[in-house]
Amino acid sequence: MVRMSTLDGAHLDDETLKATRRPADIRSVQTISFRDRLARWLPFAAVAVVGQIGAAWPPGPTNLAAFGVSSVLLVVSACMFVFRPIPRTWLIRVAIYITSVAFLMISTGGVSSGLGLLLLVPVVGVALYGRRWESAILVALVVVALLGVSLATPHLMAATARRLILFAAIATMFSVAIHSLRDLLTRSNERTGQLLRQEKALNAAARQLALMVDPPAITSLGTQLAAHMASPSGAEVRRASYLLIDDGVVHMGAQFDESGMMVEQSWPLHEHRPLNEAVLTGRPVVGRLELEDVGPALRAVLDDTGITHGAWVPVCPDGELHGVLGIVTRGVPVPTECVERCVALGHLLELALSNWAAHQKLEEQAATEERRRIARELHDGLAHELAFIASMTRRPSRDGNGSLELRQLADAADRALDEARRAITVLSAAQPQSLACAVAQTAEDLGERLNLVVHLELTDDIEIAGDVTENLLRILREAMTNAAKHGASSRVTVRLRQDDGIRLVVEDDGCGFDPDGTSPSGGFGLLSMRERAESVGGLFNLHSAPSHGTRVEVAVP
Repeated sequence: MVRMSTLDGAHLDDETLKATRRPADIRSVQTISFRDRLARWLPFAAVAVVGQIGAAWPPGPTNLAAFGVSSVLLVVSACMFVFRPIPRTWLIRVAIYITSVAFLMISTGGVSSGLGLLLLVPVVGVALYGRRWESAILVALVVVALLGVSLATPHLMAATARRLILFAAIATMFSVAIHSLRDLLTRSNERTGQLLRQEKALNAAARQLALMVDPPAITSLGTQLAAHMASPSGAEVRRASYLLIDDGVVHMGAQFDESGMMVEQSWPLHEHRPLNEAVLTGRPVVGRLELEDVGPALRAVLDDTGITHGAWVPVCPDGELHGVLGIVTRGVPVPTECVERCVALGHLLELALSNWAAHQKLEEQAATEERRRIARELHDGLAHELAFIASMTRRPSRDGNGSLELRQLADAADRALDEARRAITVLSAAQPQSLACAVAQTAEDLGERLNLVVHLELTDDIEIAGDVTENLLRILREAMTNAAKHGASSRVTVRLRQDDGIRLVVEDDGCGFDPDGTSPSGGFGLLSMRERAESVGGLFNLHSAPSHGTRVEVAVP
């Protein structure tokens, strides 16, 4: 299904957003100063002035009136070029200049004077600074001017057609060649500017990604960067996504769409052929998504979004697939340059994710070292003191002079020592323990101290919350302590299994008791175990009978 929603997660800051805009997104109005206009047209003015002076060179013009008109028109044209904005009135200015050259040719003998080369000045100028259709009109004006000069000098009409054709061909060649060169230079400049903007954007993105604190924020920012940097120029809607693959199913980890349209649908990986290929090969894949080649779930997504083409780049920090960064289009393939940008962003995401993992590892190592330090302090300080207290309070009972208070004090010291040893065990573990390992270690340590033979039947790989683990371990310690102290047990069986939930069973071979009567420990231990089981949503069951031992059972859903 597709729904409209706002985007959550990381967002691009103003600096990064400005850097990621494509050339088509930037609109600027360039103004040309008087100095720039003068520098741009000065070489052409110099050629025109030299031509005018050359015509006046002895023996001078044969038609002084035509020469005067030419000089006046040249001055008018020059003033218009310098003092008027260039883009708006070029046709009038160029027409005046061409008319000036025509009168100059008439004043010096017509087409045969050789001054027709001056007509190439506006041809070159417009080809450099104008547009193609402007050059086409200009070539036509030049041909008309030459035709007018030929008609004004009828004694040279014999060569007019040949010269007109030749001059028109040369002017056209100049225009086409200069425009082609301009196109090459423009594309080169645009590509260079594009690369510079891309480098700036990548640097800004790298700085921002380095500040991300978790993978969801990193991938969310990555999709926004892909939409702004890697989506095709002129696309109707810029859309990018970060896809996660879990057990052969594709999920949307993060997505960005300018229209705000979010896709919540999941689909099997094999229904997405290009994505499947990218996952299997670990390489970027560009392809088309045909409706007849995909399954129903993905077909519904394509129908709703209009996606037809895309590029998918695997993100593999430290060589392991984390997800796939994708950009998609509607109706047109993804250009090569957009794929290149997406690949560059993929590498940035890999670095950011690897950097985050390295920081996490360092933090875990620091936390582990601190836990070990605390464990050493507990072992060398508190545990030793508690052991001394327990031994001293039990000494009178060995002499036959003990009292109930001292025995209770010894029991309390033993329990406190159990807690200290449990804390030392947990804190000194290099890595977090599984439930089975924690149960095994607790049962074996307690059995050794209570002189119990412990038989374990445990299921490995049980994942459970930390608070549940802690409460189960406390129930286990209470049950084993009761078995040794009140049940006079010599053997305890501990079972841990997982079916519909997690089930912990502690069974001893002691003297047992009547659950409906008064419990040997006064009932507080049983009440504590029951409350701990209920605090984590579990059920507590006790089975016992005189001379038949005791079984404590806890079931957690």
